[in-house]
Amino acid sequence: MDIFFEGMLVDPALQTEIAARCVAGNFGDEPGRAVHGLGRVNLPEGGEKPVWVCHAADSVLLDDCGQTVLITRLHNPGRGKQALPGGLLDEVNGVAETSLAAALREAMEETGIGAEVLARADIRQLGHRRFARPFDVRRAWNNLPGTPIAKDDLFTVSTLGFRIKIAGDLRDVALLAGDDATAVNVMRIAGLTAEQFAVPDHLPMIHAAAG
Repeated sequence: MDIFFEGMLVDPALQTEIAARCVAGNFGDEPGRAVHGLGRVNLPEGGEKPVWVCHAADSVLLDDCGQTVLITRLHNPGRGKQALPGGLLDEVNGVAETSLAAALREAMEETGIGAEVLARADIRQLGHRRFARPFDVRRAWNNLPGTPIAKDDLFTVSTLGFRIKIAGDLRDVALLAGDDATAVNVMRIAGLTAEQFAVPDHLPMIHAAAG
């Protein structure tokens, strides 16, 4: 039996082991590096692979009308499903950008929201970085540029969310899908369901931001 489906690890024992290593790494809210090594794991069919954790950030864009901004994902996990705008931290000369900088950059790249709109927003960190994410362990489809991750290595993703409150109605804000998004939509939070989402912890993150 293949332990991967569309590039995502689906073996529960390995998912649990990798998530536990990620938690045990104790990398903190601001890891300092964009990628950390988690050692190697033995595969059920034999052999072993390096495992890494890539650190990311997500933006929960909210307005005064009970709405949020969601993108439609171009890539797995959850290609074609809804997700928060977000992505991996960039690293320059061995130092990762801050999580907030990454969250704002990804919001602009994926939704087209203007820097001037974000500059007027009320921004707050949502709790602490999430490391226990066994549902998000991937097989690298290629060498990942700017990282030590090679094709077929395994990597998981930690994330830190930010509540970004925009005054007024998000439907009055100019948005345009870009980068890893095929579409961008303003949606009522009350009507969202777990089945819509590419990533299981995005809906709880939205509820935490709106609560």
